[in-house]
Amino acid sequence: MTTMKLKKIFAALALATAATSANATVLTFDGLTAMVYGDGAPLLANMSYNGQNLTYVESGFQLTLNAPNAASGAAHISDGTYWEQTYNWHDGFENGLDTFVTLTRVGGGVFNLLGFDYYMDGSSISADGTQVGVIQDGGTWNTALNGISELRLSSGAFNEIDNISVENASAAVPLPGTVPLLLAGLAVAALARRRRQ
Repeated sequence: MTTMKLKKIFAALALATAATSANATVLTFDGLTAMVYGDGAPLLANMSYNGQNLTYVESGFQLTLNAPNAASGAAHISDGTYWEQTYNWHDGFENGLDTFVTLTRVGGGVFNLLGFDYYMDGSSISADGTQVGVIQDGGTWNTALNGISELRLSSGAFNEIDNISVENASAAVPLPGTVPLLLAGLAVAALARRRRQ
């Protein structure tokens, strides 16, 4: 009887873990293949201008290049480090100084950031207005940020991000050690129960 209960618990945990990873979405920017988008160059159907900001939408999430010091309509992407099929931009020059990019859900709401690849000339990362790190050179950000409504990246002279892994915050993300600890606890409880019988 106890063995059947444990099997059911293990099966439920396996399904919950599989469902969590199945809810993750990776923003790949595969549609970004031109040299420049914006600043007079054509926009894709999933892009728009809002004043001096250029918004890009993919899989229910939006990245907005905020260019507060650019001349009207000057914000543009895909010429920063220029590697096609990445989201890249320059700070200064064409976009003006103090540009930054925000990542939010379309229509608002909270989400979990699981990670992303980057190549940056220095960028501070903020989640909901609180700085959570700084990135430089190339690498992968792999610190999960759960239940945030906005991720903000400041800009260096060149900036490139790719493979942003996100999910709606309603999809529970177990902490890295939670599932193994739970399984170990259940195994110990099963052994103790077996010894008592």
